[in-house]
Amino acid sequence: MTLINKDKFLNGVGKAVDAANNAADKADQFIKDNEIDKKAKNVANEFADGIKSVGTSIENLFKK
Repeated sequence: MTLINKDKFLNGVGKAVDAANNAADKADQFIKDNEIDKKAKNVANEFADGIKSVGTSIENLFKK
């Protein structure tokens, strides 16, 4: 006699996988709808530009 019913367990796992896939699909659609990927790229580019500016300022400070 087993303590876990194999069919119920597999059914539960299947439901969990379906829920995870559904959540991933919703997250993907949300990202597309709100253009989060483009906004994140813009933030990253602005951050990189800021870091370059700071680096240039530090370099100029030590050249003096």
